[in-house]
Amino acid sequence: MGIHADFPLRLASPEAFAAVRDFFRQAAFDDSTICRTLRLQDMSEVGGVEWGKASLEGLTARSRWCIDLFLRRGQVAEAQSRTICGDATWTAFQSLGLVRASKKNPASVYCPVWIYPADGFVLASDRPDDPEGGPFSAAQDVVFPAIYGGTLRFLALLPPAEGGDALDLCGGTGIGALHFSRRARSAVTADITPRAAFFAEFNARLNGVVIESCCGDLYAPVSGRQFDVISAHPPFVPSLAQDMIYRDGGDSGEEVTRRIVAGLSTHLRCGGTCVILCVARDTRDETLEQRARGWLGPGRDEFDVLFGLEKILPVEEVMQSLRKKNQQLPEEEARRLLERQKALATRQFVYGAVVIRRHARRPAAQPLRLHLAPEGAAADFERVLAWRHFCREAGFSEWLAASRPRLAEKLQLTVRYMAQDGELTPAEFVFSIEGGLQAALRPDGWIVPLLARLNGTRSPREVLESARLAGGLPDGFGLEPWLQLIKRMIELGLLEVQFPRSLNS
Repeated sequence: MGIHADFPLRLASPEAFAAVRDFFRQAAFDDSTICRTLRLQDMSEVGGVEWGKASLEGLTARSRWCIDLFLRRGQVAEAQSRTICGDATWTAFQSLGLVRASKKNPASVYCPVWIYPADGFVLASDRPDDPEGGPFSAAQDVVFPAIYGGTLRFLALLPPAEGGDALDLCGGTGIGALHFSRRARSAVTADITPRAAFFAEFNARLNGVVIESCCGDLYAPVSGRQFDVISAHPPFVPSLAQDMIYRDGGDSGEEVTRRIVAGLSTHLRCGGTCVILCVARDTRDETLEQRARGWLGPGRDEFDVLFGLEKILPVEEVMQSLRKKNQQLPEEEARRLLERQKALATRQFVYGAVVIRRHARRPAAQPLRLHLAPEGAAADFERVLAWRHFCREAGFSEWLAASRPRLAEKLQLTVRYMAQDGELTPAEFVFSIEGGLQAALRPDGWIVPLLARLNGTRSPREVLESARLAGGLPDGFGLEPWLQLIKRMIELGLLEVQFPRSLNS
């Protein structure tokens, strides 16, 4: 890998990386220790720490030094630093470029990058400030920190890639590939900027992990290769220019996301999964998940498409937010961006996770939108995908009719009453459940007693026949619509059932 002269770090010897890595380990410079000490829920809250009030009592001198120099991005005395590190480790820090002498304070040193623990690793990314306290302007190819809430959210949604080949696009610091490396056979990170590819390689060596760090436009560096897992946390801010590579996603905000999805037919193996955490658009005619299915091209019927919706963002609100966050955005450009969204028939922006799985058989299943809660994780999507795949097995309907489903734990039934003829009458029934994926269903009132009988001891066929004999069914309601309702409720997590991975197993 070529190294640019203006990169702040250096790829020194394996011994230097090992010495620094061992120092961080002995200093307990890890996310669990820091969160416990500073009473943080996770590392994304570090930016809100009032350091003047923070207590670092009980920490070793090494720990406090790491926090002051790397996490707080402060300046520390060089003489003290040499004493804490010891000669060999101090030399290792210097050889990697992790310490520099201050020009304003010659007796002090600073770190030219931001070093912090995240997801069990210690990572380097560009600083969000000037180390000498001067004016700061981020470079166009700035390597965005992996410590913010969006990145930690992204990592929680990644499947394990157990024994498979994993690719993380728009990789930045390389945190996605590092995360995959714990269980994958191979892990690749790719980013369009040489700076990000360098930081990813540096971070891999710093943590003693082997990943492949590539530089190029999305799939270009891995042409001809396929993967079991593909992930991305792409830039998604609407922009008329490419001012910040990590942030700007074209005039629609979803240009990079669209191209990632379009490449899955070539690069995702059968049985493989893609996860993209992004902001994209619902239009007047189609939802994001419907549009994403179209982006897959002629092979779209080989893919299941889910979208976990976390937040709806009105178009005008997004445009106003751009003006507030980007003080240099001229009013004329903001107006043009808004007009562009109207021309694209944008109804609203949506934030959440697009999850796509490829199958050997054509699933012919419609895209599905679910509500993603803050605690949602990869396992929640896996349950839905596994169920949708099982539903396409030969003999599924007969199996479901004889199964023993039960109401899910923590299922809630809410009944809304309306006054009619001076009396309160049930007008609406809502089954709902909280969890990683939140769901709700509004059935007709007459079917609620039937659903209540699904307690894990009776089959759907038995419940339906019992209701028929009791005269509790409307004319024409038979087994097929009943099974379709149960299938849908299992998909949403409102009902639970044990099912094999295959009816042939």
